[in-house]
Amino acid sequence: MKRRDFLTRAATLPLYLRTAFAKQITTPSRSVKNRSALPAGTPVLSRYQLTRDRVIRGKAPAYSVDFILEDIHGEPGRRFTEFSGDVSGRWIGALSTAALVYGDHFETLDQVVQKVISLQHPEGYFGKTFHYDKPNDLDLALLWGNGRLLIGLIEYYRLTRKTEVLGAARRLGDFLIRLGPEYNSSKMADEFSAAHFASSYICWTQLTEGLAALYVETQDPRYRDLCSAIAGRMERRPGDHVHGYLTSLRGTLDLFEVTRDTAHLKLVEARYDEILDSGDILVTGGVPEAWSPKKKRTEGCAECDWLRLNLHLYKITGDERYIDMAERIIFNEFSMNQFATGDFGHAVLDSNGVPQMLTVRAWWCCTLHGMRAFADVTRSVFRVDGKTATFALPLDGVMTTADLILESTSSVASNRTATLYVRRANGHSLKIRRPLWARNIAVHHNGRLVPENAIELLKTGDRVHIAYSMEPTTTSWKGVGNIVQYGPWLLGAASTLNPGYFNELHASNKLIRDSLISSPEDANSPFHVPIASMQARVTPAEYPEQSQNVILRAIAEQTTIPSTQWQIVFS
Repeated sequence: MKRRDFLTRAATLPLYLRTAFAKQITTPSRSVKNRSALPAGTPVLSRYQLTRDRVIRGKAPAYSVDFILEDIHGEPGRRFTEFSGDVSGRWIGALSTAALVYGDHFETLDQVVQKVISLQHPEGYFGKTFHYDKPNDLDLALLWGNGRLLIGLIEYYRLTRKTEVLGAARRLGDFLIRLGPEYNSSKMADEFSAAHFASSYICWTQLTEGLAALYVETQDPRYRDLCSAIAGRMERRPGDHVHGYLTSLRGTLDLFEVTRDTAHLKLVEARYDEILDSGDILVTGGVPEAWSPKKKRTEGCAECDWLRLNLHLYKITGDERYIDMAERIIFNEFSMNQFATGDFGHAVLDSNGVPQMLTVRAWWCCTLHGMRAFADVTRSVFRVDGKTATFALPLDGVMTTADLILESTSSVASNRTATLYVRRANGHSLKIRRPLWARNIAVHHNGRLVPENAIELLKTGDRVHIAYSMEPTTTSWKGVGNIVQYGPWLLGAASTLNPGYFNELHASNKLIRDSLISSPEDANSPFHVPIASMQARVTPAEYPEQSQNVILRAIAEQTTIPSTQWQIVFS
């Protein structure tokens, strides 16, 4: 596959589409009186803007130039500076990719990159120091951060094509090749076991992502071969770091896409199935920070990796089980994990692995990794295979190739519909995916009902309207209790909305069968899901003779409120 073909064709949007995106994600004024007219439930554009603005203008902490560079200097002070390149690499990659996909301009991006590459050691690595003879946890931490910086530099290079940046990436790649014989060994894997967690052997295996990208840009077979060798050493060990393992898988999938070596794809698919069978998939569709038996909390980085892995597998294979999982993550775990500040981070899990409360804004990794994930979601709304396009996710998005441009706007959270606009077409057909949560869908092409949810021939200027039929459902979850859903949204009881419901025995309150009724709410935020607002009767465990009401909301609405306690699984 040619280098440029490997890069997603949806990366660079036409200017008029970027302008349209910018108009869609403007924040509603607080002075608006008719709140029902406000946009609701746009889990890509509005949410991207919230996190983007936090990264660019937010405080506590502010991502100033000096602050970002502290992990390159490696001096003590700011938290986690020993992970050299972690914050700086994520920041560079997130902003570079956002600039490609959304057309944003970031004033300090060039300045940060130039300062970073000026601080590269002659040996090729970044950070304070590296011990070649007797590796310790600090060396593994440095490798972790350098891996995040390697992919960040390449993502910046894809935006700017600056040769000096690719040169810095190559020097870092050559440093990794030097380490290959020692680090890609059973001895190192055993020495840095899962007990080391953030500085375990996954700090080495996660380098597959940067090495695969470096091979795409250079076609140097040394990077390909090292990436392939590292992929063969991946191991999902009990209690190990989920983010690191999933990043290793994503890099291996990247390697397949550029080499078309099916052994890499089969490896990723087999490891994917292992994860599904592990019991570590959360009720929200997400994953924990650590594999069992250390499943104590979630991590925004791991959620983003799991989401991006599913999106990429769907793009490559067309297998709908991957897009089904990605959709579940987007509407629930990914959205719930986003703080009102725009940060991403950690939520506490109960003994059954159910998220209870968002507690930690992980500015040092999750916030930036969350910002980076939005671009992949936007680019995955459509899938194109030859002359057939598929509208895969009922979200805002754009697909652009040489002869096809499709744009979608979503109103599923307010009126259960989405609209597609054909900006350019040349003999393409269109399929509309019916999600698992939709009883049926009605597709109208230029006002005419379409049978089989497919359009044989698209023309420039066409308009396609999709209406999704959805209803509340109650299903059992792992024998622990019941969950309530409305369409793609998982519903829960939030403490801020139900202060009388939460008490010592609230987890044993019983949801009364068939008591669910719609309780429409006006949208006062783009993150509200008014159509999923429900009310139900419950029998309190503490005084069962007095039933009471409980308000249920989409857990995605956590972004609209300060962190609060949720109950998602009901007796």
